Amino acid sequence: MAPLRPTARAEREKSVKSVLSFALSLAERFEGSHDRALADDLQAQICSLPLSASSALTAKQNEFERLGTSLWNLATRLRRDEDQPDGSVTEQAARKNRALGLLRVFSFLLLDSAGSQSTKGQKRKNCIRLMKIALKAAKWCIQNKKVEDATKVLERAAEYQEVLSAEGENDDGAESELGERLRVEYFALRTALAWRSDRMDTAEYMFAKCKQLSRFVTASAAEDIADLLYEMGKDLSARHNYESAIQWLERAHDILGEQNFEMLGAEAGELRLSIMQNIVQAYMKFKTEESRTKAWHMLQLLEVDYKDKMSISLLKLEMLFSESTVDTDQVYLTLHRMIRTIVLNERNFKNVMHQIHKLKDHNNVTACKLLDILIETRLFREEKDAWIEKAVITRVWISCITFIAEGAMEQVRELFDMVHRNVKTAFSAQATHAAQTLLWKQVEANFSQGQHQEAESWCGICLHSLFDKAGEINKSKIASRKMILCALARHDYPAAREIFSNMSDPSREDRLTRYLMYKVALYENNSDLAVECLDSVCRQSSKDTTLLYACVVEAQQSGNKQQGMVALEKLLEKYNGSALADVHLPALLRMTLRLLMSELIKDGSLDRDIFEQICKTFEAASTHAKASRRRPSNPVREQFNAEEFGWFSKNAYNLAIKYCAEVPPQNLVQLLVACVEFIRLFQESDQSNKQDDLHLRLMFCHYLLSCAFVTLARAEDNMQYCIQYYLQVSKHGREFRNLGTEHIDTLSGSSKADMTAKHSQVVKLELESALKQEQWEELDNLFAACWEFGGPTHYDTLADLVLVIYSCMSKHSVDSKYQTKVLAALQKIINVSGKTTGFDIVKMSRWIRCLFQLALTYDETVSLKCVDHAIRIACARKGMPLSFDDYTPETPPPTSPPRASVDLDATMTDDCEKEPNHYPATELEWLATTSFNHAVDYYIQENDKSCKVWAEKALKLAEWAEEGSGLGRALIEKYNGLTWDEED
Repeated sequence: MAPLRPTARAEREKSVKSVLSFALSLAERFEGSHDRALADDLQAQICSLPLSASSALTAKQNEFERLGTSLWNLATRLRRDEDQPDGSVTEQAARKNRALGLLRVFSFLLLDSAGSQSTKGQKRKNCIRLMKIALKAAKWCIQNKKVEDATKVLERAAEYQEVLSAEGENDDGAESELGERLRVEYFALRTALAWRSDRMDTAEYMFAKCKQLSRFVTASAAEDIADLLYEMGKDLSARHNYESAIQWLERAHDILGEQNFEMLGAEAGELRLSIMQNIVQAYMKFKTEESRTKAWHMLQLLEVDYKDKMSISLLKLEMLFSESTVDTDQVYLTLHRMIRTIVLNERNFKNVMHQIHKLKDHNNVTACKLLDILIETRLFREEKDAWIEKAVITRVWISCITFIAEGAMEQVRELFDMVHRNVKTAFSAQATHAAQTLLWKQVEANFSQGQHQEAESWCGICLHSLFDKAGEINKSKIASRKMILCALARHDYPAAREIFSNMSDPSREDRLTRYLMYKVALYENNSDLAVECLDSVCRQSSKDTTLLYACVVEAQQSGNKQQGMVALEKLLEKYNGSALADVHLPALLRMTLRLLMSELIKDGSLDRDIFEQICKTFEAASTHAKASRRRPSNPVREQFNAEEFGWFSKNAYNLAIKYCAEVPPQNLVQLLVACVEFIRLFQESDQSNKQDDLHLRLMFCHYLLSCAFVTLARAEDNMQYCIQYYLQVSKHGREFRNLGTEHIDTLSGSSKADMTAKHSQVVKLELESALKQEQWEELDNLFAACWEFGGPTHYDTLADLVLVIYSCMSKHSVDSKYQTKVLAALQKIINVSGKTTGFDIVKMSRWIRCLFQLALTYDETVSLKCVDHAIRIACARKGMPLSFDDYTPETPPPTSPPRASVDLDATMTDDCEKEPNHYPATELEWLATTSFNHAVDYYIQENDKSCKVWAEKALKLAEWAEEGSGLGRALIEKYNGLTWDEED
């Protein structure tokens, strides 16, 4: 069998039990601490009340009555205990206040549930009691914007109101009158509820009901209703509904006006004042002529009763300032009365100052007058330094910024004197700063207009004894900089020096002060003072070098180049310490170089000290330019562009070319290294293709660098430094040759000839460098480079160098493969030089002798070819044909092990042109004698074959020697005396 559904009666019984159970727990929960869910639980229970009539509710009527009364009393007691003495409300207190208000609503609904079961005989008395409770609960709900709860409470109160209305019609007793008063309060609350619900039509209806019962309104009730209507009007005004706001505010004013004022409470006067003020403000904001007239009328009524109240004066000022044409006389009178009558506190002082601020926009003279009255008549007596400072600063602001009246300077000075006489101490640092800031603007205004005397007078006011706490920095700023600037502008340099001498030591040492005195020194041509000031500025320019740069500009503009150079030098020294951040570095360097170059030639001769400074400047420029490329995020990167690279490279190059023969090599090296760096940077830029001669300039720089480093190396006694110099020679020589490989063949005419000659010279310098560094493995490349562009032009120096190299190799017992290369190079020189027109036969003979002698004990093949070469040249010089049929046997194998091959035959077999200069006889005789002696050595060794070869070469040489020497006959006799072994 299916279970029975719970009946409606059971449900009602359950609801009754639930409400009673919750109500029984409330007292304990309120006595407990921090029950955060209490208010929410109460709100949930209120939603389920009131309970409908039932037998279960009737059975529990007394319990509902008892619990409702107990909880209402609990709410009243706890609310009284929770009120804070200072009116402050904490979060916890606010939460508990909400719970207590909801407890009142819950208590009323409990009592209402119990009262609905009363018999008719008890109904009227019970309705009055429940009506009072309902109105109190509803009032709390309306004040806290609990519209739904207020609606529920007043809906229940509506039944009581009907009962009171019906049963009180024919009864004039006290109970009936009390009922009518409760009805009046009920309709007032309904009016407020309609306002909170934004139902103004309902509010109008309920207020009309309330007005019908106005005869029953007591003074206390009238005050409550007026307060309620005042809140409604104020809210409507805040929502810009000024018409409705005026209507409800006037109703509030009328309700109070209908009562005997003496019967009203102590706060009724303040309420009436607030209502009237809000009416005036609403009329003002309505912005019609009629409303403004009504506002003035209401204000006049206020002035009659509350003339000395500050709020009325402020309201009147508000109205005066809202007029299209402000009556400044009335404003003055109102403010003057306020100043005389108000109690000065922080709030009232701010109000007065605010109104004076507003007045200065319409009449600044009157505003200043009121400030003077305020300071003299009230503030001095109050001895409030902060107020005095604010008033004085405002007075200065109006005088100096808002307008410039005739005699304003004297007025301000007199004001300061008066204040100084009446205050015990100087102004605070903050007030001093504010006042001096305002005065400083006046100083600047006069200075910018060229009124330097007036500007200096304002500076004097800035230094008034009232501002003793200005601090040394501010005093220095005013006394030194601006007053000195004024003197400078008037060209009164003695006055500037006098101001400087009267300053304190810290002020005199201020870098801005020193900068100004530097200008004075320049104009007076006082070099000692200029140097002193420049040093001081430089010391203090640790990070910001703007002033140091300004000193440079001042020196240049004054025409003092010497001071300009000194200042620039100091500025660049600062930059090397990474101090500059606000100067365009390339422009600074260019300006420095131009100034130095203008002083380079003195009395027709080069100033080497100036040139050294120029080199250092170019060196510094290249350093910073390279750094700018390595750090793309550095702002210097944007400063060093292609145009800058071009300028620096051209000027460095021109100086190096122009003065390379006159300056020390160290300085030339500095300049050329910087030039090379700038050319390379320029080549990396987009504009390098516009310069066709960059590679030529770069080659010439490397050529000069090679020469300069060789000069330094030859003059250096310290071997370590010497080697370092030769390393540079090799480096720059190699750079020159690499560039030459790419570009020399593209040249033509004299340019190509010049670069070819320089190429030969560079190779010789590299050979010297390799010799000094003993870098024998480099000789192959260097000897090959000698003939890269057709050979050297100065064979004698190259041959001498090769001989020196070979001598050093022999001395140090260098590997034979390197010696072979040297001999091959000497043979190449002999062969090539023999092809040139007009070669020096004497030098040629000497080279042949040297090669012959060196190779004799090393490689006889080379020596034999030297003999053949000498014979051929001697023959050609005498114009005789030569046949080797009888004299040239097969060349024997060398006595030493095979060496690196040297191709000498090709050049030795070429015919030579007939020349008038004969081969030196002494050289031929020496070769003949040495060759025959060598043949004898082979004879003793029983090497007949080699002996015959050398002996025949000797006889041939002797044949071409000078006639009459007898050498040929002597050798032939000795040769014939030799005996040979019979051949097989």
